[in-house]
Amino acid sequence: MKKMMLLLPLLFSVNAFGASYLCDNGCTYEQIVANNKANYKTHEQLIREADEEQREMDRKFTQEHQEAQARADAAPKYVHTPKGPVITCVQEVYEKATGILGDDATKHIDVSIISPGKCSFEVKEFGDFGRGCDNLAALSSIAKMGFYQEEQCRYEVESWKVYLQYKDVIYTPEWTNELNREYYEKLNPIQEKHFENVFKLQDQERALNKSSK
Repeated sequence: MKKMMLLLPLLFSVNAFGASYLCDNGCTYEQIVANNKANYKTHEQLIREADEEQREMDRKFTQEHQEAQARADAAPKYVHTPKGPVITCVQEVYEKATGILGDDATKHIDVSIISPGKCSFEVKEFGDFGRGCDNLAALSSIAKMGFYQEEQCRYEVESWKVYLQYKDVIYTPEWTNELNREYYEKLNPIQEKHFENVFKLQDQERALNKSSK
């Protein structure tokens, strides 16, 4: 019992580092101790590495957001030729959107009034079912884009790519618990990144609203 109690914390230490330790036939006591020493990090080192990783993630997020905005700003503005009399802002946006999305524009986006004479749009169909995300730059030239729309499209595209890997077997008798677990293990990091980005965008939106008052 004492030997077992001694080895358990040592084995736990190996696993705690998340390392794939090369001991196909089991590790000796000396190998375990050597591996623990090689991978040991102080509490301060772990905190410093976590801070550096967070800073790098924040830098990449800001850079990606700025680059995406620059692409949208640089995109050619949509030139619309009116087909007839327009009564409301919503009707005007939908009419212009048909030149981008086709006659079924109402299937791909929702348009709402945000102030007198001004409208905004949000994409409502994603993946193979909608064309809104593929035309954000053009659509943003005819109406204000929802503040989180760009991030929502990014998230839906990544989630859809995972779905396509399993679409032929999902919800069929071949769909096992193992496949279900594998599917959601791939989705979870995409969802976590989405939530993190939305929180950042919410902070930006609050800061913009505060500065505009």
